[in-house]
Amino acid sequence: MLKKIFSTMFSFSLVFSGIFTVSILDPEETEASSYNNLAGRPFMGWSSWSSIRKKPTEKNIKAAADIIAEKFRSHGYEYVNLDDYYQLDWTTNVDKYGRWVVDPKKFPNGMKAVGDYINKKGLKFGLYVTLGIPKGAIDQNTPIEGTPYHAKDIVDFSKGQKVSFNYDNMYSIDFSKPGAQEYIDSWARLFASYGVDYLKIDGVRNQDIPDIEAWAKALKKTGRPIHVELSNNLDIKNISTWQQLSNGWRTDHDVEAYGTPTHTNWEKVSRRFGDVAEWQPHAGAGGWNDLDSLNVANGSKDGLTADEKRSYVSLWAIAASHFVIGSDLTKLDNYGLSLLTNDEIIGVNQSGVAGKRLSKTSTSQVFFQELPDGSYNIGLFNTGLTPQNISVKWNVLGFKGSAMVHDLWSHEDLGNKDSGFTASLSTHASQMIHVVPVNALTVSPASGETEVNPSRVTLNWDAQSSVDSYLVQVAKDPAMTKIVFDQSVTSNSANIRDLSLDTHYYWKVSSVADGTEHQIGIYSFHTTKTSVPTAPDWILANKNKNDSVSITWNPTAGATSYTIYRKKVDILGLDSYKPIARNLITPNYVDKTAEDGVNYSYIVSAKNDIGESEQSNEVQADNHQPTVQLITLLIGFLFFVIFTTIFRIRRDKSKSNTVEVLLNKTA
Repeated sequence: MLKKIFSTMFSFSLVFSGIFTVSILDPEETEASSYNNLAGRPFMGWSSWSSIRKKPTEKNIKAAADIIAEKFRSHGYEYVNLDDYYQLDWTTNVDKYGRWVVDPKKFPNGMKAVGDYINKKGLKFGLYVTLGIPKGAIDQNTPIEGTPYHAKDIVDFSKGQKVSFNYDNMYSIDFSKPGAQEYIDSWARLFASYGVDYLKIDGVRNQDIPDIEAWAKALKKTGRPIHVELSNNLDIKNISTWQQLSNGWRTDHDVEAYGTPTHTNWEKVSRRFGDVAEWQPHAGAGGWNDLDSLNVANGSKDGLTADEKRSYVSLWAIAASHFVIGSDLTKLDNYGLSLLTNDEIIGVNQSGVAGKRLSKTSTSQVFFQELPDGSYNIGLFNTGLTPQNISVKWNVLGFKGSAMVHDLWSHEDLGNKDSGFTASLSTHASQMIHVVPVNALTVSPASGETEVNPSRVTLNWDAQSSVDSYLVQVAKDPAMTKIVFDQSVTSNSANIRDLSLDTHYYWKVSSVADGTEHQIGIYSFHTTKTSVPTAPDWILANKNKNDSVSITWNPTAGATSYTIYRKKVDILGLDSYKPIARNLITPNYVDKTAEDGVNYSYIVSAKNDIGESEQSNEVQADNHQPTVQLITLLIGFLFFVIFTTIFRIRRDKSKSNTVEVLLNKTA
């Protein structure tokens, strides 16, 4: 019975939108830096740099927005970031106020048209800038908008050029001079007019703090919430400044493997293990460590093995780094898509907790997140060149006794483990698990429970010692802003009446002692469903060495079970789908009845008490059987054509000889 309860909690602990693990949200910590209220969690989106580089256009940025909206928005991705090379050479080309000019060939309708397009899709628009003032503005001595000052009034040639990663000729600004702040203000207003929601400021060094302060002031004045990201390879000694003036900061150089045919490589990725450990204490709501982009969905172009790609995403997730897709969105492969849209892994990334390093050897590392509800997310990584076992002991985490273990990638419950867990990992592979100590706080309804009667809901939690009262809040959103119940109680339970049907609710309970409030945890439940679930997505079918086929998919909100259908794939397409497994509780299944040498196609549906969802897209097991069948058919057809041709030639020759004989006889 206990295992079933934990299984239900694991399988349905995602927010209804499929983005966050409910029990780890902490809305009271979402206030960000001093000038905005952004980055309560690491941002999720896409950046143009890794794949498009120097060739962004209005067309390909809009196309990227279309794909983010279609394939990724439901998983929490929302930013579409245009990273550099949208402007003309600022050495000679600036606008009338000395700011960069958008390249009209690349963006014929202007940048506002791009921003409007992205924003109308419910997404956020990101743009790029470097520090300083362009040489073109100085040479033309352009006026500073809204002031009597000009470019030459604020430039500081004594400090030389700013660091730039494309063109040179951005010069330092003396912010003690009148007009300097106003110049940055005008640029911030320009970006706000484009509909910019995110600004990457590049080339930031310690000596550039006055520039960042000026940009922080300017962006605040626009009245538009704009996420500020600082790059590149910032100095950890000034972390308090970066925290005050931005929502994120790059901890290292670019992850891209420049000068090679691939986007990145394991050497570039693995150097981030040290960054995660060093920068971890400084990440939190309002400002997060930025490990750079995720390049995992363009097949061999990524330069990584399948295990390395999973470890790449796992490290970014446990570190709570920004989740920024770098892949070419028009050439996504299914494996990469499954990595980027696994909602349980996204839940780790969006937990609000930056993972700490638990242990390190020359060939392995273990990181963990300790969550507010007493559970843990743990990442075990084999960084060595040979397969090995990597373990974690519960007493090292600080608790005794047994714990339930859940695999976050496969969505599979691994059972109760007495004193720890051991992962058998191949080279550069990893495993991500969620661990719930048996003595952890228990609540009712269980977090993620479905089919809760909305007419009367009783919330229960473990009583806490030495408390005066409990504060209980119920809301319709994970940020706890749409409050429907707010009450103080003296016992460890609360009754709520007349909630809505088919609605996902989130509830938070805090203890109050001597006037001080301490959050116990945040949980969720879903009231009685009145509609069927949506179809499962990102189905993967992988053929195992023993000829079985492992099928996995993303959990579907509101589903109580899943059904798998299978058919044989052949050239004639005569077979039809038939169910091979019903009433599956977890989103994974191993088809052990697959025949050797036969290719199969699978689809999955989700069910609840109302009915069955539409069927998922079909997916085939990864083998080459269709190709073999096609080649066999083509060879057979070729022999048929050759045989028919020879037969016709002989027949025609025979007829010709017969006619010739008849003519000779007639003559």
